[in-house]
Amino acid sequence: MKRRLGRFDGPHVIDVHVAERIKMLRKILGVKQQQLAGLFGISPQQIQKFEAGRDRYKAGHLQMLSQMFGVEIDFFFEGIPEDIEKMSRSERDKLNSTAVQKSEIKNTEVIESAFIEDIARLSEQQLLMVSERLSSLKDV
Repeated sequence: MKRRLGRFDGPHVIDVHVAERIKMLRKILGVKQQQLAGLFGISPQQIQKFEAGRDRYKAGHLQMLSQMFGVEIDFFFEGIPEDIEKMSRSERDKLNSTAVQKSEIKNTEVIESAFIEDIARLSEQQLLMVSERLSSLKDV
């Protein structure tokens, strides 16, 4: 069977990881899927697809999110195994499966703890930017 270019054949472990990091920030900061969808000009259902790993965030989305949340784009990729590219597809699929299972059982305290650690690394200026962005989203 010939593979078509551009065909989405399931999430890559990196896509799942990035989606989890974005979802974590969104939930901790109280940003709704509908607000993100409005920012990107897409439907809330598309945000659900991103978060469920059924589709991938685009590079432009990551740029907008990094500005909105006041984090570097690298933030979304932190914690990815260094040898991910050396893994076979089946090894990555197992890692994806584990990541999805873990994401389903994570509790709010764990997410908040990870977020607080990441927020602690932000500069005062970045924290102010995050606060301003959140205030502007509340008006949406």
